[in-house]
Amino acid sequence: MKRFFEWLRSYILYACIDPREFPKIKTAMDRNNQAALHAFSRIAVVLFATALLLSRSFQIEVKIDQNFGYSFGLVLSLIIFFANYYLVPRKPRLLPWLIYLFDCVLFGFGFLLAFVCSPNQLTISLLVMFAIVPMFFTDRPYRLAILYFVLELLFIHLVKIFKPAEMVNLEIVNMVVYSNVGLILGTYMTRMKLERFVFEYRVNELTNQEQLTKYLKSISNIYVTMYHADLDTGMFMELRNDVDALKPYGAMGPHVEQMLHHGALQTVDPDFLENAKKFLDLGTLKERLKGKTTITHEFLSQSGMWCRARYVNVDFDKKDELPRYVIFAVENISEQKQREKALISQAETDAMTGLYNRNGGVSKIKEKMHDCLQGMLCLFDIDKFKSINDNYGHQAGDKVIVAVADAMQRTFRDVDVLLRLGGDEFMVFLSKVTNEELGAQAIGRFFTELNKVSIEGLEDYNIAVSLGATFFRGGKVDFDDLYRQADGCTYESKKIEGRSFTFWRG
Repeated sequence: MKRFFEWLRSYILYACIDPREFPKIKTAMDRNNQAALHAFSRIAVVLFATALLLSRSFQIEVKIDQNFGYSFGLVLSLIIFFANYYLVPRKPRLLPWLIYLFDCVLFGFGFLLAFVCSPNQLTISLLVMFAIVPMFFTDRPYRLAILYFVLELLFIHLVKIFKPAEMVNLEIVNMVVYSNVGLILGTYMTRMKLERFVFEYRVNELTNQEQLTKYLKSISNIYVTMYHADLDTGMFMELRNDVDALKPYGAMGPHVEQMLHHGALQTVDPDFLENAKKFLDLGTLKERLKGKTTITHEFLSQSGMWCRARYVNVDFDKKDELPRYVIFAVENISEQKQREKALISQAETDAMTGLYNRNGGVSKIKEKMHDCLQGMLCLFDIDKFKSINDNYGHQAGDKVIVAVADAMQRTFRDVDVLLRLGGDEFMVFLSKVTNEELGAQAIGRFFTELNKVSIEGLEDYNIAVSLGATFFRGGKVDFDDLYRQADGCTYESKKIEGRSFTFWRG
């Protein structure tokens, strides 16, 4: 029972809406009430004018009091209509009083018809007003309840004075029924409207410019710099700007082009500057962004931080039009680059030796060939390696493979590509080694390192390899051609006992 009375109290006072919401939706309520007053006062003017015109034109027999009521209602309705149209926009506080006045006009005319013009007839128009007027405007339910309580007392008092005694009880019962129906329907309609206003307020709260800026700033926390720019006017607004980001001339200003150019000069590594300028170029940006949600470019900053610059097309919904508004952001992707590098390294690296595996190493060599970087390709395997595995076990064989790889890393340079093809087969591409003299020197250093190798448990074992070498001097030779040449030379080297190498001279 207590819960029911709490609900009833909330329904009567607030239409079950959180009281804290009322200040937020007051503007919507006033806008709705002004529109309703505009419509209903205009309807009232038309009805009062029509009734007055008909009663005079066709000489309909009506009491002078009824014509007076038509005239009085018409005048007041006109006053309310024009006051609502011209004064309320400048003085919003006038609106509630105009609504109360309009209600009084309607009910006053109803009382006039019921008790002055036709006291001996059952009340009809006034009771209809009791039922429908509460649905006209949106107000707190208790105010409507107070108004109806006063009207009901006045109705009961006038019924006892003007109506025949046999009609009094029926009129009071009808009034109670119609007025309560009106109150219930009016409060229900009010609640529905208020819930809609609250919903619209929350939607607007999510979409208004101030709130959008707040959300954009929270999103921008993942960026080192972020701007909103108007490409037509050159205006930009800073949403975020950290120390190592592009530095603008101010928080807001008409200098997007200068800001980007100045920032690029200050922050982008010189080796990446030319491509960064092409990406930042606003002259071609509209065409590059047309029909796309975003475009990106990665560069290295002067402080060694990897960054990703991004343009976001704010006008993407207008796919057939050139964009006007864009968001420019720069993201620190150094950690991402490190993870990518680690994953690539893991995918390209031979787990046992730390050299490139077949896929990774061959790809690197092909890249060098594609860039026309000349060099020598060497292919070799370990002599009699199978006997090591058979006589000493696979662990000993693994030690030999690791020892050969270590010797390669000590001998050759960082710019060279070292890889284990698989098993006991290895390959190396020596950049800028383009003749047999330089090649023989490099291979000799490698053989010297192999001679220094000492493996625990295989102290008397000397690692011997059979090596074939060929030169890439540009042209239409591809990797497969080089591989076949080096492999053929390796086969020739195997015919020689001990460490040996053969150059391709085809």
